[in-house]
Amino acid sequence: MMQQLRFLYRLIVFALLVFVFAALNIVHGVLLTLLTFKTRHPSLTPLWGTSMTRVFALLGGTDVVVVEGREHLEEDQSCVFVANHQSSLDMLVMMAIWPKKTVAVAKQSVAFMPLFGMAAYLNGTIFINRKDSQGAKQHLNNVFKGMLARKERIWFFPEGTRNRTTGEMLPFKKGAFHMAVAAQVPIVPIVITSMAHFYSRSEMRWDAGRPGSGPTFGCLLFIVHCPLSCGLSLSLSVVSYGAC
Repeated sequence: MMQQLRFLYRLIVFALLVFVFAALNIVHGVLLTLLTFKTRHPSLTPLWGTSMTRVFALLGGTDVVVVEGREHLEEDQSCVFVANHQSSLDMLVMMAIWPKKTVAVAKQSVAFMPLFGMAAYLNGTIFINRKDSQGAKQHLNNVFKGMLARKERIWFFPEGTRNRTTGEMLPFKKGAFHMAVAAQVPIVPIVITSMAHFYSRSEMRWDAGRPGSGPTFGCLLFIVHCPLSCGLSLSLSVVSYGAC
């Protein structure tokens, strides 16, 4: 019984924080739009996102811990970030480490989520229609051309949906890799370690923890790998390890 109550408590806290910080993000974004006449503000994500993860670590007891590779997030160049996707908790990792000048790619339905959709739009999120793969590909290519000039980056979940299994990853969608090869920018893989040891939606289990209470207990861990350099041919889509 206590396990279920702890799960519900942390779930409610998480949901409330998402909507509260989304509302603050919207107010900030609207003010910036009125002042700058620009509708997209990627700088809002690290500001409000980092604040949300810190508050949740305090109230919900789930920390985000960098295992290795944070330096790869700070490099001043355009790139494509690709990360595995397990649950909504991945948002905590995204917000905690969000690199500067980075926007995310999301399915079109996210834009219609109350508050969160508007906040995502103001943060520069690129919404795509997954039912129209050619249209989505063309839209991403057009957007990324402008991002290259500004040395901006883009974040994909190449599995395309949440993978709630604890085994193999889902097959990757090709959009992130086609874009990286076409633009000749590196791919930076980000691995979010399994949450199964402390979180299970089906079991209504969500344990708390801190880094000091065990190597992984109750913490979201992530590793940022070395950038991968892309080959020159879209047809071959050659990818090779770059030097760290």
